[in-house]
Amino acid sequence: MIIWINGTFGVGKTTAATGLQQRWSGSYIFDPEETGYFLRAQLPENKDDFQDEPLWRTFNRQLLEQLNTEDARIIVPMTLTNPEYFQEIIGTLRDSGHDVRHIALMAKEATVKRRLISRLESPNSWGGKQAEQRLRQLSDPLFSQQIKTDDLTKGQIVDAIALVTGIELSPA
Repeated sequence: MIIWINGTFGVGKTTAATGLQQRWSGSYIFDPEETGYFLRAQLPENKDDFQDEPLWRTFNRQLLEQLNTEDARIIVPMTLTNPEYFQEIIGTLRDSGHDVRHIALMAKEATVKRRLISRLESPNSWGGKQAEQRLRQLSDPLFSQQIKTDDLTKGQIVDAIALVTGIELSPA
């Protein structure tokens, strides 16, 4: 099973993924950004957003196909707001029989900017500049499975992900 935690930069995907991993026995985090860093270092032409590199999408999809065995518990914290890319990765995985449960963490732009600052990142950083557009893109019905996180604690967000995705967690 794959749990894909989507959301804009600074919304808390990685924090939620870490909390989920601690309470979902046998799970591990797969980070597609690492593939992006690898490709950025290896390819002669770098794209502003490595998701625009077709090889990034293919490579991550193929890795997830290989890793998602019958008893796998994979957590993927990754912003993915382009509907074509979503279909290319998540849609293709689902079409080939993989159990991919997608959730989008949502928050007001002010909350996202406050969270970016709390992790010592400027609201004018690349991720901060993307927040408004990514939040708007996540309003697409394709991303309709959402959790509003503005007033939730980290533990409550993890509990909400488990509830929405139907997985059982160990106690906090």
